[in-house]
Amino acid sequence: MKRTVVVVDDKPLIRQSIVQTIDWDKLNCMVVGQAEDGIEGKRLILEQQPDILITDIKMPGLSGLDLAAYMHATFPLSKTILITGYQDFEYAQRAVRLGVYDFIVKPVRNEELQRVIGLAVEEMEGRDMEIHHLEQMAVACTWLEARHQSSLPSLRSKFIAELISGSVPLEPDLDQTAADLAITGVRNAIVIVRSKQTAATVQGVDSTRIHSGIHRSLTEMAQAAAAKREFQIIESYPRDDLVFACLFPKVLTPRELRMKLQGFCHDFIELVRLRHGLHCCIAVSSAYKLLPELKPAFAEASALMESSFFRTEEPVLFPEPRHHSIEGGKFSIIRDLEQFNQMLEHASSEEMIAHLEQFLEQIQVYCEGNILVAKGLLSDVCLVAARYYFRVTGDEFGLNKSIDEILEDVYRLPNMKEASDYLAAFVKNIKGKLEGSDKQYSLVVKKSIDYINSHFSENISLTAVAEHFGLSPSYLSRLLRTETGINFVDLVYKARIEAAKRLLKDPKHKVNEVGEMVGYKEYAYFYQVFKKVEGISPKEYKNRSKES
Repeated sequence: MKRTVVVVDDKPLIRQSIVQTIDWDKLNCMVVGQAEDGIEGKRLILEQQPDILITDIKMPGLSGLDLAAYMHATFPLSKTILITGYQDFEYAQRAVRLGVYDFIVKPVRNEELQRVIGLAVEEMEGRDMEIHHLEQMAVACTWLEARHQSSLPSLRSKFIAELISGSVPLEPDLDQTAADLAITGVRNAIVIVRSKQTAATVQGVDSTRIHSGIHRSLTEMAQAAAAKREFQIIESYPRDDLVFACLFPKVLTPRELRMKLQGFCHDFIELVRLRHGLHCCIAVSSAYKLLPELKPAFAEASALMESSFFRTEEPVLFPEPRHHSIEGGKFSIIRDLEQFNQMLEHASSEEMIAHLEQFLEQIQVYCEGNILVAKGLLSDVCLVAARYYFRVTGDEFGLNKSIDEILEDVYRLPNMKEASDYLAAFVKNIKGKLEGSDKQYSLVVKKSIDYINSHFSENISLTAVAEHFGLSPSYLSRLLRTETGINFVDLVYKARIEAAKRLLKDPKHKVNEVGEMVGYKEYAYFYQVFKKVEGISPKEYKNRSKES
């Protein structure tokens, strides 16, 4: 692209000589305008925005210095060449301060002017090449930075995984790597996330692991929950677990740390439940000072997660000091098994289930967090009950399951709560078959169901019903599930939906009123439960009732 030139001189002969005799093509230039005074020259400069201005230093109206100053201020990358006489040397000195590129002394010689113009063009082209090069470098740097930023999450995740496994270099390399990855923390903890396993979902596969398809979504939710509490989250996946390294930027008291982590965990659990319908269990390690200590932190959190088999009701597990002691020594569990065997012959189903609850607590204390030991003892309980049934009936197949199948059921139990429910149902089944009353509800269950049917429209809870009958909530929950096959919440749902169906058949009751009448404050929740139980919406049910 050619450079543009404007020539301003009040002497026509000099102006025409410059325009007509310079070899502009050779200089890769073209004259885009000429003016005979400074005022016209200024207008031309503004209009053409030339790369080069050639002007006489003395002119009527505006001087060449005025034009030079204007050119420099308006188009700072342009070049101004002044034509001056020897007597104007002081002006030339001012011209240098105004950013004039060079000046030509009269009389103007074409070869000298052409040389100066050539140097100006060369300098501008060099400057343009440099600008282009800098622009290319800026684009490359921007691309590299974007690529670096996009790779940071995976690099951080890999670094945390190496810290957990203990396969990272020692300081100072470790500190430098952490700094390069923008990983900072003066207190660190590990959080392990798993889904809450149920017997229905276990089919020989560890269903507690979070499906990798939602890892990114869960990480984003965790980062948002952590940012609210001013600490950093970095995800990792050792042993196929979803693990978060929690990095705190400042020193906090143990109480402050725990409060932040508790708030984070409960927020995260609720977000996951709402967005993915997933119920999570979280294990949290103690706080550690150094990054290499993430390895023992992970080991601690992993051990805690294994203890979730016994701490079913706790969605968030924190390290706690041991308070349990085993009474009677390790061999007391054998005595407990013998006592359980003897009670099978004499105790009623209700007495057996009440005793079973206490016995399972003894098993939990005895095994000291070892799941294999716990499941071995649970298997022994089932075998004791099965042998008792065989001794009484001589029927090896009356339980509708082989011993192998029973032991496989026990192996798949995800936690002590499920184990309690399974064993209670197993013992209830055996006692029921032997007593010929497996379809009869106990008096406690009958009264509990009557109470639910009478109070379902209130804010009824398992604790309230249990206290009404002087029972513990956990015992009543297991008793209801064992005898009815469903849990307390489902019994309340059933009572409310049956009442709602009756009310919906009455034309005087509006659909949105019925939900509140049976205990649901929000219609949306009533709609959800009704459709889940009946398969259709309350409005559809009401319309069908009208048609029939």
